[in-house]
Amino acid sequence: MMEQVLREVHLEGTFNFRELGGYPTSDGRRVKSGILFRSGNLSRLTEQDFVTISKLGIKNICDLRDDDEVGNHPDPVIEGATWNHISLVNDEKAVRQVGDLSQFESKLMNSKPGEMLTNLNRDLVANTTAFEKIFRVLLDEPGKPMLFHCMAGKDRTGAVAALLLSVIGVARDVIEEDYLYTNNTLEAMQEDFNAIGYTMPDFIDKEVVQAMYEARVEYINAFFDEIEREYGSVESYVLNGIGLEKEDITKLRSYLLD
Repeated sequence: MMEQVLREVHLEGTFNFRELGGYPTSDGRRVKSGILFRSGNLSRLTEQDFVTISKLGIKNICDLRDDDEVGNHPDPVIEGATWNHISLVNDEKAVRQVGDLSQFESKLMNSKPGEMLTNLNRDLVANTTAFEKIFRVLLDEPGKPMLFHCMAGKDRTGAVAALLLSVIGVARDVIEEDYLYTNNTLEAMQEDFNAIGYTMPDFIDKEVVQAMYEARVEYINAFFDEIEREYGSVESYVLNGIGLEKEDITKLRSYLLD
C-alpha cells in the first residue's frame, strides 16, 4: 500500500492525480515511472499546481470527456503538452458521472446502486476507435509522459489504465487495486464536484449517488468481461478490435517497462 500511496501527486485544484509507474508485470518487469499519469477533472488547477505538473514533463494529455463536459469545464493550457480530445463515451443519453444524475430522473427511479456504471464500463468496449487513438498517442511519441483523465478520473480513466496495464503484462489483481485506489480520494472528488456545481437533487437515492462516486470492482470487471465475451482475450481485443499490430504491443512494452 505504501508504494501505491507514493504514486499519488497531491495537487490543490484536482484529485486522484497519480502515476502508474512501479507496477510489476507477469514476466518480472515493472512499469516505468514518470510515463503514464491519470487524474480527475483538471479545470480548477492552481498556479502552484502548474508548477508541480511542469516538473513531471507531461507531453500529451488525452481528455476522455464528451463535448459538453469539455465545454463546461475546459482543461487549462499546460505548457509543453499537446491536448488530445478523445471522447470515450460520446452518448448524450449515458450517465457518465455524478454530474449527469440530475438529468436522468426516469432512469434513476428504476436503477439499482451501481447498475449504471456497470453498464457504462461494459459499453466502453465498443468504442474501439477512441482506444486506438489513445494507443496511437503513445506509439507516435514513445517514451514521452502522457496524462489521461475524465471528470472523476475513475471509470473512463480507469478503463484506459486497466487496458494499458493489461496489454503490457500487469496482472488483473494489480489492475483492480489501481482501479480501487480512487476510493481514497472520494472526499476530494466530492469537494471538486460541489465546487463546479455537481450537486444532487433530493429525489435521487443516496445509495445510487454513493455508487456513482465509488470505484467498485464489479465496474472494471464488467469492462474485462465484455472484452472476453466479444473477443476472447485482451490481446485479441487489442489486435482484432482496436486494430494494433503485434509489433505495436512489443513497442509499447519496450518503452513502458523497465
